[in-house]
Amino acid sequence: MYKSETSKVRHIVKPYLIGKGIDIGFGGDKVDKSFDGCDLPKGYAVTGNDKNDIPADITKGLPIADETYDTVYSSHLIEDFQDTRIILVEMLRILKPGGNLILVFPDEQKYKTHCINTNQPYNHHHKHADMCMDFMAILFFNFDNWDALIYEELAPYNCIIMATKTK
Repeated sequence: MYKSETSKVRHIVKPYLIGKGIDIGFGGDKVDKSFDGCDLPKGYAVTGNDKNDIPADITKGLPIADETYDTVYSSHLIEDFQDTRIILVEMLRILKPGGNLILVFPDEQKYKTHCINTNQPYNHHHKHADMCMDFMAILFFNFDNWDALIYEELAPYNCIIMATKTK
């Protein structure tokens, strides 16, 4: 078991974790213990022992009603899918208007450099060599129902987008 990416950013995102929340792709370490955890029935990353409340594959649609959650959080998941848009659409579907979406993801080139410099194994599940803040910002701008986008880049390779759903 290794330290989760969520553990590195929990203190930054905590003020944005409002109401009923879900952590999608949590790998055993939920951003908040009161949140529902949603991950594959048999996940490939294990970073803690938190319960998988909703075993599901987000690419097949989550078994969750529309506009259920006040906060949807996901760390180091979206870069594992070729079609990142369908992942974002599903997250948007289960988020209430006025709710917060928080995504943590790597700047892929910085992440590769970090892996080389630290002899850390590279995650070969990543699908986008150009994954970075600009890549995700372009994806967000294709939707018209976001407000208060906050972007942060953290050394050595993490990026965070926090957005509020307007409608």
